[in-house]
Amino acid sequence: MHNLHPELTAALSEMLDRLDGIIRRSGYMGEAVQMFLAGGMAVHYHCGTRYTEDVDATFSKRLLLPYDELAVRYVREDDTPATIYLDPTYNDTFALLHPDHRAACVEWTGIGNERRLIHLLVFSPLDLAVSKVARFSDSDQADILALATRRFFTASQLQDHAREALDYYVGDNRWIHLNLTQISQEIELTLAA
Repeated sequence: MHNLHPELTAALSEMLDRLDGIIRRSGYMGEAVQMFLAGGMAVHYHCGTRYTEDVDATFSKRLLLPYDELAVRYVREDDTPATIYLDPTYNDTFALLHPDHRAACVEWTGIGNERRLIHLLVFSPLDLAVSKVARFSDSDQADILALATRRFFTASQLQDHAREALDYYVGDNRWIHLNLTQISQEIELTLAA
């Protein structure tokens, strides 16, 4: 973890406090609900390369949430007002995910997990990169390169992990292989420079 964009991390911590309050108000007293963080906020955790507005996550329990209570306003370093929100449309059904991605998640320490009934876990850099190969937007490609340039994985490791994930998917995956080839070449060029 780095110290970049601490105001974004603070906004996420406030969102977690709100989630904790919602869970406690429901009367739930079981073990902490695990929140598996993907997307741009997970990239923020590993790299701090960009801001994001949506928080993409899945949970260890099924939750009924008042999403409007979870939007958090904050001010960026450049004094620009911003908001983060828990994306109610995010799901992991259509993302390319390795079957062991949850076991490989890392705990976001220092964000207050010990005092909440919601514990934040972050996709590993490799699983995060694999999850971005399917959608493959410009920001996804930039995120994959940011993770790779920090030496979290090599192009070969990304290819191997993505191919293992593909063994669990049904459908035409030729375009995934094209995306993998393209990003692997970009990783190799970037790391060689």
